Amino acid sequence: MNYKKVLCYGTINPDLMYFIDEIPEVGGDIRSKDYKIRAGGTAINCAENINNWNIDTSIMGNSIGRDPLGDYLLTYLKNNKIGHEDIILNDHLTPTCSIYIDSDGERTIISSGYENCEWNSLSEIENFDSLIIDRYSIKYIKEELKKKDLTKVFVTQAGYDEKIDYKIDFLVVSKDEIDVVEANRLLNEDFVNWILLTSSNLPARLLSKDGVIEIVPPDFKTINSTGAGDITAAYIGAFGIEDVIETTKNACAAGALLAGTSTFPSLTKIKEVSELVEINPR
Repeated sequence: MNYKKVLCYGTINPDLMYFIDEIPEVGGDIRSKDYKIRAGGTAINCAENINNWNIDTSIMGNSIGRDPLGDYLLTYLKNNKIGHEDIILNDHLTPTCSIYIDSDGERTIISSGYENCEWNSLSEIENFDSLIIDRYSIKYIKEELKKKDLTKVFVTQAGYDEKIDYKIDFLVVSKDEIDVVEANRLLNEDFVNWILLTSSNLPARLLSKDGVIEIVPPDFKTINSTGAGDITAAYIGAFGIEDVIETTKNACAAGALLAGTSTFPSLTKIKEVSELVEINPR
């Protein structure tokens, strides 16, 4: 199954991407081997993949500027038929992310310009059946989430930053962002039903009150890990957990494909790679 209408709520910005050999020591110089500009931020990263799977999706999040970078984002969203009617336009500069990607595909990110942004409310959330939110944006809608009746909305969160004291269905989070004590609290106090702990070089783990399942994606060489966590959350938010093991296998396969190819994976390719994912109950 898949959801019919998905809202991706989070950061909205152009990514300024620089491909380098390694991050220099303090005071050193960086010479980039290649660079590119792309539409990015968690909201766009999730939405463009969901859109690629032919599912209706829209984005909300921070405001963008009435400037060339803001125009660039709006043109991209329009051309790709991603819903963006609710994006707030302001007179501040459009925020950016400068991303430095080393020879191992790992990235270092500098985010700039968000302190002047406004953020969308969730007043229209009842028009969607699935919501994906990111860790950077949650503080702007946290109180709304506590008050809203989201029993008919599947809620997925990408990343962990603010303390979770609101109800979500699925949390996709790096092992570096959360410890075992906090993960168990979220499950035991029923704030989260499922937690997927991801890692760039270790098997993922799917946690619930029923136990732990280890998920081992195929070992692809990482070219560019930017957006790999976002596409993992996007797949879960788009297809739900009617079969949680199958969805999680596919989501991990999607993340591995994006990191290993730096292209949007099709559902067919995701299914092929998913067959190589190992499942080990613990």
